[in-house]
Amino acid sequence: MKDSTASLWRTSAAQLRRGALWTLFALVLIVPKVKRLRRHRREWNFARIIAVCAGAAMLGLGIARGQAPTLLVAGAMILSLALLLNPAPPEISVDARARELGALIVVDGGRYIDTEGSRHRAKLFIGSDRLWALDAALYVLLEVRLQQIRAVFVEQAGAGWSFRVDCQQTKSEFIYEGCFAEHLARVADATVRSRLHRELSVLR
Repeated sequence: MKDSTASLWRTSAAQLRRGALWTLFALVLIVPKVKRLRRHRREWNFARIIAVCAGAAMLGLGIARGQAPTLLVAGAMILSLALLLNPAPPEISVDARARELGALIVVDGGRYIDTEGSRHRAKLFIGSDRLWALDAALYVLLEVRLQQIRAVFVEQAGAGWSFRVDCQQTKSEFIYEGCFAEHLARVADATVRSRLHRELSVLR
């Protein structure tokens, strides 16, 4: 009796391992397709409904059979993924965001330092009359009218370089780090200067 029970457990464990490996292999193959499908809300929600039904059916079948760990594992994973993975938020490209804002040029903004001293990975969007700093998710961190800019500066800051924009009442700083820190800071500086109105006072 003990030998029979031990053999049954070994068989179940082997089936469980095979089921987990096959499920993992299947996930590796379908992950790219799932990522693409998640960008389409309607199609993804329809697929989630099908997956929930399939996962529930596999769980029910596995429970009914009593000794079907493969079905139980696969069903549980499919059901969990279908319930947990919501449609991906709509992606906005840099070009689309630039058109939306009316920006003409986009350059690397290094890390923008906000009023609380926190650093945010940023891109600088420069339009005909405004300067925006957007974070990695393309949300606006800073918006400045070019007419309000009194001076712009580039200078070394420790191991990196700083690009600073001084306005009438505020000062905004962007820190660049790495091998190309000086180059990127000077590109930002030259780009902003090129868009400033001629009637502004001379900037150093």
